[in-house]
Amino acid sequence: MLKNLIAGCLIFILGIGLSFANPAEDAPVPDEGMWLPIYLKKLNERDMKNDGAHFSADDVYNINHSSFKDAVVCLNGGQCTGEIVSDDGLILTNHHCGYDNIAEHSTVENNYLKNGFFAKSKSEELVNKDFTVQILVFMEDETSLINNAVKDITSDDIKRARIRSIRDSIAKDASQGDKYKAEVKGFFAGNDYYLVVYQVFTDVRLVGAPPASIGKFGGDVDNWMWPRQTGDFSMFRIYTGPDGKPAPYSTNNIPYKPKYFFPISLKGEKKDDFAMVMGFPGNTSRYVTSYDLEFNRDCNNPASIDVLETEMGIMKKDMDANEAVKLKLAANYASLANTEKYLVGQELMLKHGAGFDVKIKQEKEFQDWTSTDKDRKDKYGNILNDIKDDNAKLKSLEPQLSYFFGMFNSSLLSYGFNYYAFSKYTDDNKSKPTRAELDTLAKTINPAAEAYFKDSGIVTDKKVLKALLLDFYNNVPEGKRPAAISNIIASEKKAPNAEAAINMFIDDLEKKSVIVDARKNKDFLDHPNIRKLKKDPFYIFMGDLIKYYFTELKPVYDDASQEIGKKHKLYMQALREWQSNKTFYPDANSTLRISYGKVLPYKPRDAVSYKYYTTYEGILEKYNPKDPEFMVPQRELDLFAKKDFGRYAEDDTLRINFIANTDITGGNSGSPVLDADGNLIGLAFDGDWESMIGDLAFNPATNRTICVDIRYVLWIIDKYAGASNLINEMKIVER
Repeated sequence: MLKNLIAGCLIFILGIGLSFANPAEDAPVPDEGMWLPIYLKKLNERDMKNDGAHFSADDVYNINHSSFKDAVVCLNGGQCTGEIVSDDGLILTNHHCGYDNIAEHSTVENNYLKNGFFAKSKSEELVNKDFTVQILVFMEDETSLINNAVKDITSDDIKRARIRSIRDSIAKDASQGDKYKAEVKGFFAGNDYYLVVYQVFTDVRLVGAPPASIGKFGGDVDNWMWPRQTGDFSMFRIYTGPDGKPAPYSTNNIPYKPKYFFPISLKGEKKDDFAMVMGFPGNTSRYVTSYDLEFNRDCNNPASIDVLETEMGIMKKDMDANEAVKLKLAANYASLANTEKYLVGQELMLKHGAGFDVKIKQEKEFQDWTSTDKDRKDKYGNILNDIKDDNAKLKSLEPQLSYFFGMFNSSLLSYGFNYYAFSKYTDDNKSKPTRAELDTLAKTINPAAEAYFKDSGIVTDKKVLKALLLDFYNNVPEGKRPAAISNIIASEKKAPNAEAAINMFIDDLEKKSVIVDARKNKDFLDHPNIRKLKKDPFYIFMGDLIKYYFTELKPVYDDASQEIGKKHKLYMQALREWQSNKTFYPDANSTLRISYGKVLPYKPRDAVSYKYYTTYEGILEKYNPKDPEFMVPQRELDLFAKKDFGRYAEDDTLRINFIANTDITGGNSGSPVLDADGNLIGLAFDGDWESMIGDLAFNPATNRTICVDIRYVLWIIDKYAGASNLINEMKIVER
């Protein structure tokens, strides 16, 4: 429970930090906005067609007949997006979206990350654990129903509980038992509510992936950068029961028959061509205040970057020393590296004042608007000052708040919190548990324990925990540290310094702790012993951390964060009232969105101009056999030398990536990029360096979506991998 609470708190902290509004013109700007599909006809269809689209809003979203939305899939609850490209449920997404699964199927002897994998028949496709695909059935506006039901309730606590109850009831009815996954999500800071209903598939198999030297070409060096030459794609397939309905894995399952799948165009893209992205963007925060930006710049970002760099440095050293460890940690390391570089870029821009002048100007104009009307002044006049004050409360908890959450990047620490469930029996004032109660608790912890001890990255993780504890000690002033850490330093009397004391404490846990040592842990969970647990050094350590959180952090944190949430909701309401002629789009929240614009080059700074596409020549220019980030498979080099591009060539070259000024964020990875006819021309996989502040504000001059050209994807499948079976099941539109 506490583990989930801490995870939720961390998400909130990140969310309130990455946020400021970006004023727009009164009419929708076609290249900015993550638009809801149910309002596309009303708000965007005319602009889309003026921009070049040949299809209608009904072609994009329709619940009465097949439409584009039936071919856009949400992967693993919102981690990524994919698109269906065949009548047999074949999915394309990014290589980095499939990275976990590719690594999971890899061994040192049969390394699919290094060598790639393409199934030459359906029987060769690989079964994945814990992989889900969600397809949107429909969305429905529930705002009036919910807001009318609570409009007369004055108590915030009662109102929240009533809203939660209504949302749960609506979702339960819509789910029709276990037929669908349904939830009512908040939009516009909780002012609006929409029901989203999905069909969920759990038998999803790995079909293909290029080597990482193609799918991750450029690595961390090129990440978030343009120009780019990365074949960032992987392939999966949805399977159903023989009746065509979602079903768990079975050898009797059959490929999914979709309502719609995307045709693929070989025509390519030209400058100023229409481009549209559909996907499930995760989180943006473009409608809050400069005070939230300050918290992010001054508190959350620096600590998060420090924690990530500490963890990555240890992981990298162990990965370089051992191939098996490298495979085990590869996916997690790639994710951490992606986040770290993103935060570094964003922090750099925030420190240079990006967005602050625009935000402060808007806030002044807002205050002027409220001051001209007594009712507005009474209702909205204090919002900005209140948000400023509540952010100051959060700042009073820094840096200990950010470093506290950062410690939970350690698997041992997050796993160890499962044992907090025993605290109801270990506290001195608690009653003695029965054997049945202890056994029941132990059974609930068993899966987490099995997963932790099966993890071949345990040795590295203990090094990470040591470093994160030392990070906390070094960055948090004395008097603000938890007793858990101070006690370690005091108890290890032979240690010459804090680092040595922390190292000795963690090293000794295997000898002394029933939580940390695998054999002792199995014995304990088979025969739980409260007396033994109460003396366990790691359990005591965790108890001190929990006490610190609940006494020193949580009260202020809960009060400030709840107040900020309330004020953001009121501020969002005020913005929509103030700018009533403006067409607002809601911040991203992992629901299906549409973004459209054009294929465009850009100029990032003085005397620098970028083309809108890259070619294979860029791969050869960056190729370095001594640098793992820029290695190229020999087979690809041979094909390049022959210029064996087949029907995928344009002007005697092979295009690799292109850019468009569509509006995306995390969660959009793998999203289909469609041309004016609704044909697939690419896969969105990244943003440019200048868009690192894009979750806070969209700058049409420099924000770009980086896409894999679909012709490069097909060339890899066909010419490089020889997987003609996959090419043959797609509908390919020739020039």
